[in-house]
Amino acid sequence: MIKPFILFSLLLASVITVSAQDRFRGIVLEYKSNELMPEVSVKNLNKHDSTRSNRSGEFSLRADKDDILVFSYPGYRTDSLVVTDFALKRVYLTSVNDPRMLDEVNINALTNSRIAEEKERLRKEGQFANTVSGGSSTNGTQRMGGIGFSPSRIFGKGARNARRQYRMLEGESNNRIIDARFTEELITSLTPLRGEDLSLFMAKYRPKASFIQEANDETLRLYIMDSYNKYKDLSSAAKEKIKLDNKEPEKRAK
Repeated sequence: MIKPFILFSLLLASVITVSAQDRFRGIVLEYKSNELMPEVSVKNLNKHDSTRSNRSGEFSLRADKDDILVFSYPGYRTDSLVVTDFALKRVYLTSVNDPRMLDEVNINALTNSRIAEEKERLRKEGQFANTVSGGSSTNGTQRMGGIGFSPSRIFGKGARNARRQYRMLEGESNNRIIDARFTEELITSLTPLRGEDLSLFMAKYRPKASFIQEANDETLRLYIMDSYNKYKDLSSAAKEKIKLDNKEPEKRAK
């Protein structure tokens, strides 16, 4: 017969083991259109757990750091992601017939250095003007004020795609810069905001990456406190508008 103390210890150990495992959450989007993707299969190869994204493209499943998640959907390239943290992730899937995919479609899985490399590559592919030293136009390039303009490069599909991908990577870079310092932990340490109010505050007063890069810790704290004083004076209608503004991209995607 198992003694009560031993039984309690076993149950406690089981609870600790379960609680040590976190829920990994994310949103699946179509890489070409940026639309939300429902019914995408998400499998944790380490835990042998699986789930599917809901109508809003959202998913959640049990995971630990270094677990490998695999995303699959008919007609799209199967992609994978290694769990490095538990911040909400945006996962992009690319059609098997879409030649515009990056070497790594899942931008969230790219390291900061890899994003910088991809941005430089795409910048070169997407540029449409180059300095010329000659006089007359050659190969369809027209000289204007020492700058060569190539209509095929300006309006070419490859250049357009490169510029679009560059903008997406630039957005991800900026999000990482902001998320690294404009955190829930910092805001809750300075204000009483919690729950929905915290989410609305972070959406309304999310700073630009340029500000985060220039601001020191004291400047950022003052910004949060000043913004909190403004948030306290917002009406219920104003807060409702923040909710609607946040839902607008989701409505466009449906």
